[in-house]
Amino acid sequence: MLIEVLTISQSTNHLIPLLSSSKLQKTSDSELPPPSLKTVEKLNEAATAKLSEIVRRSKSGEKSWDGYSEAELIAAQELLNRDAPNVAR
Repeated sequence: MLIEVLTISQSTNHLIPLLSSSKLQKTSDSELPPPSLKTVEKLNEAATAKLSEIVRRSKSGEKSWDGYSEAELIAAQELLNRDAPNVAR
């Protein structure tokens, strides 16, 4: 499940700028239109929340949250760190 959530997060991170700037080409009448920006943003928020939960609960050693490899958790944490807004303290 972690890999799927990582994939959703990365995909939506790439789609949001494209949808925001209207860089996606218009579809023909026979093609499905691209998803709305609002839908992609909600999906991104859900994926980010799930990644955060997985990393937090796995690293704290909670029972039934220990099935993820260390490499997967590191990748998830790196993605979360990269996408987090920079906060000056």
